[in-house]
Amino acid sequence: MRRIFSSLAIVAVAAAFAFAGASSSIDYSRPEAWLARPGLDSVASLVPKDSGYSNLAASARADVFYVHPTTGMRKDVANVPIDDPQALATARVMLMAQATPFNGIARIYAPRYRQIALHVYDEDETALQAPMNFAYEDVRRAFSYYAEHENQGRPFFLVAHSQGSNHALRLLIEDIQGTPLEARLVAAYLPGMPTPRRSFTEHLTHIPPCASPAQTGCVAIWGVFAEGYRDFAGWESSNVYWDAAIRRWRSPKGMPLVNVNPVSWRENDAATPASLHLGAVPFGVAATHFSHPVARLVSARTAHGYTLVSPAPPAGLFDDGGVFSRGNYHVFDINLFWVDLRANARRRLTAFLMQRGEAKYPLIEGPVTASATIGRPFRLQLAVRNAPAVFSAQNLPAGLHLNDSTGEITGVPTAPGPHAVVVTATNTAGASTAELALIVDAAVD
Repeated sequence: MRRIFSSLAIVAVAAAFAFAGASSSIDYSRPEAWLARPGLDSVASLVPKDSGYSNLAASARADVFYVHPTTGMRKDVANVPIDDPQALATARVMLMAQATPFNGIARIYAPRYRQIALHVYDEDETALQAPMNFAYEDVRRAFSYYAEHENQGRPFFLVAHSQGSNHALRLLIEDIQGTPLEARLVAAYLPGMPTPRRSFTEHLTHIPPCASPAQTGCVAIWGVFAEGYRDFAGWESSNVYWDAAIRRWRSPKGMPLVNVNPVSWRENDAATPASLHLGAVPFGVAATHFSHPVARLVSARTAHGYTLVSPAPPAGLFDDGGVFSRGNYHVFDINLFWVDLRANARRRLTAFLMQRGEAKYPLIEGPVTASATIGRPFRLQLAVRNAPAVFSAQNLPAGLHLNDSTGEITGVPTAPGPHAVVVTATNTAGASTAELALIVDAAVD
């Protein structure tokens, strides 16, 4: 299966976020070697328009190390320079789409690296080895810099997509498992690449696949296709994984794969109805790109080692520009479950901190989103660990009030629209802050 890039939609969106590239000499101590890091102005700080979500990275107690997917389309090179304008612009679009689910709970680090160009995936495995290893060395050095100079003992998530997931899985095998970093790994989210179960049974024996929604120290892997999609063999033939036994990139074709349902966050094959889907963020259509999340959009189930969804994502909200074949939703692996991922990351971080006894201050568990209607009574109880606590809130809509001793929000809202509510819980050990995207709808007669 050849991958053909003709994505006018993505390139058009990318152009809006492009700016001059830096030198291709990579020194990860320098800000220009990164797409995102604390103190660097980047699209990783954004939240979708009209969503009610908040960027709380400045007060976050965790980090995300994010590795972007393939964004370089040049056919004259095997590894794309980090200052290639098209690759850099599209990398920023993917950063905005895929790293922002975490900016409510974590600081985001995203290195630039000399990725393999898209056409290299069409080459045979022998031709692919050297370019993939070259790209991986950039990612490894960036992560080593982060671990040595930036992490400072903080919990962290490893997040990637597609080619980025190839490199991130190898990082887990070679640089995280069996080191002090393993104890700080909250979870890894590595969608977009068919990953054999043998990667875990033989190589990642200490870091298992995620099988439940509050599990920590695990790896969540999924790939999204339409119900009725059939060419999984072709997809597997055009992709690779790192086989640590032979130290070689190879096809996973025909191997049993790992897959989690990104709504239930369980590895079983139980379907989740659309009513449980927390929300997708539109991608690729200029009028709707990175705008208001849409909940209850798709049902999802695991089959054939993948996540199958229905109905098809609406064309007015999702467009990959013809990058992949009909029914292959690879570009949308994260966007289709943007809110589900945001909520799950908070849940795993809370579980991580509680399990390790590292947090005596209150931990606000949720929810991350809620809905209300003008003129109708509203009630919401904030869930918190390490109570009792004193609560406060910013940006509550008119008509709603927070009980500062119970954490209950009640009242009758009078102001429509999305409200980016930020709640704080404080006890004698300290305070924590969390978002609540509160959408107030107009009353319907």
